[in-house]
Amino acid sequence: MVNKLNTLNGSHPAFPVQAYPGDAANPKVRPNTGMSMRDYFAAQAMNGILANSEEFGEEVPVKDVAEFAFEMANAMIEQREKQ
Repeated sequence: MVNKLNTLNGSHPAFPVQAYPGDAANPKVRPNTGMSMRDYFAAQAMNGILANSEEFGEEVPVKDVAEFAFEMANAMIEQREKQ
């Protein structure tokens, strides 16, 4: 499977938050962008796949579930960018 992360706009944060300004104990500013939209979409797809795993047979290989979830996430991002 081709890694489309670099070609899709799925690297935007799903739940962006402001950068942490730091404090006396930790003065460095560390931006916290959260998980990417691609990861969020894949997690949601995986949740649906596993919740309905009986549709896929007796036992679903974990690697197949992960690959399918990211294929769905990539498709969602592609469709979203067409809007």
